[in-house]
Amino acid sequence: MLSFKRLTALAVCGLLLISAMAACGGGDKTADGGPDTVTAAGDTAAETTTVFRNENIPADLDLGGETINVWYFTKNSDVSESFIDMKGEQSGEVVDDALYERNMSVEEQLNMKFNFVDTGVASSDTGTEMRKLIMAGSDEYDFYNVVQWNSARYVTEGLFMNMINAPYINIEEPWWSTEYINEINIGKSNLFLLCGDIDIDMIRCIGCMYFNKQMYENYFGNPEDQYSQVLDGKWTVDRLYENAAASYADLDGDNKVSAADQFGMLLNNYNNIDVIFFGMGMRTTGRDADGNPFLVLNSERNIDAMEALYHVVMENEGVKLGPPLDNTKDFNNGLALYLVGFLYSSELLRDMTQDYGIIPAPKYNEEQENYSSVVHDIATLQCLPASCQKFEQVSAVLELMAFESYKSVTPAYYETALKTKYTRDNLSSQIVDLLHDTAMTDIAYVFGDAFNSLGYTGRNMIQSKKSDLSSWYASREKTALKKMQQLIDAYNEL
Repeated sequence: MLSFKRLTALAVCGLLLISAMAACGGGDKTADGGPDTVTAAGDTAAETTTVFRNENIPADLDLGGETINVWYFTKNSDVSESFIDMKGEQSGEVVDDALYERNMSVEEQLNMKFNFVDTGVASSDTGTEMRKLIMAGSDEYDFYNVVQWNSARYVTEGLFMNMINAPYINIEEPWWSTEYINEINIGKSNLFLLCGDIDIDMIRCIGCMYFNKQMYENYFGNPEDQYSQVLDGKWTVDRLYENAAASYADLDGDNKVSAADQFGMLLNNYNNIDVIFFGMGMRTTGRDADGNPFLVLNSERNIDAMEALYHVVMENEGVKLGPPLDNTKDFNNGLALYLVGFLYSSELLRDMTQDYGIIPAPKYNEEQENYSSVVHDIATLQCLPASCQKFEQVSAVLELMAFESYKSVTPAYYETALKTKYTRDNLSSQIVDLLHDTAMTDIAYVFGDAFNSLGYTGRNMIQSKKSDLSSWYASREKTALKKMQQLIDAYNEL
């Protein structure tokens, strides 16, 4: 999960961004002040406040005009998904501008140049296309920006450089997703995959739910009660079941459940199930003292929680499983109380006439200590090819990109775009804070087949219309253990 320390520091960056915007006359661009200063609101241009600089990078580090070639993508494979162009541009859009300025700042500070190559590769093909290049011995690209679910698997083929001893990079800093990075790598001496503020899609891919405030009021009263349930720790899967069932309506009057009816909850039967599954605190793996994973899926708690997940999704007439865009369209049209999705889904709801709110996936029960917000497996990761000839230079660039993003890009999206442009009320903004602070993943969810797909247990059981986790696990445990050990051994041999 993202730490409270990280969240607090992010809020400080947001305030610095807002102060800088105010000092620049309501957001007009200015060239005054270096990358380590902002002008305090209400002060003269000469009176500046020093913003912390990245102490991991020497102030006099000079890359001598080196060009860093970046392989990345913006093309989605599913029309319900989208990605932000990390190159950025001066377009007047706050996030695009922030990305562009981030890149310019890195170039200026390190005396280097970016060559961003948007390959046109679809998100579902990033892993295979990257693999072809690296296997062919290409040194055309210095680092790759790839999709988690189809690229992490290639670590064990020796395609990526181990960055555990990379100069300048410190994954304990708040601009790196430290716990997430530890989860997607194996062992204490391996660091092949990075993620964090360097790419805003990490935040955009956090799982969540949306609720129609007008419909909630019609059925249950003040919609702020929904927020209160969340903030009081009382938002559970049982409450979701009750609310979804109560808000179903047979709109076409045919006395049967049909697509034309009003539903309590809309979701698809794959990544939306993951949001609920992990939201209920279910886990596939734990870690031993050496940083190696072991299976924990077949616990009594998980067995009971899977029964509850099946009950709410498959035994409730108020729940409809459907394609993401159809679900978004129906929710936009006021035909459902809840929509399961991700933070980027809010971008598809900007024209919705009825007000909506954002909430996390429910907990299994009130005894569950925290909410849990899985990051979609299309999240983007950064890696260096094993043949990288610019290891030190790229390490400095990655560290500074993440740091500068933390200072400007993340606040631009988080405080300005997401929390004001796409959310509809202040309480939703508080919930976004909560989602950010509970973002997580599971190594079995990242590596898929290497755990015999146990990381996708929730969605696979729903698709197979099965609710008995113990039996499901028993038929897959032997293969999962064998594959997991092969993964661990492969990591340790790199």
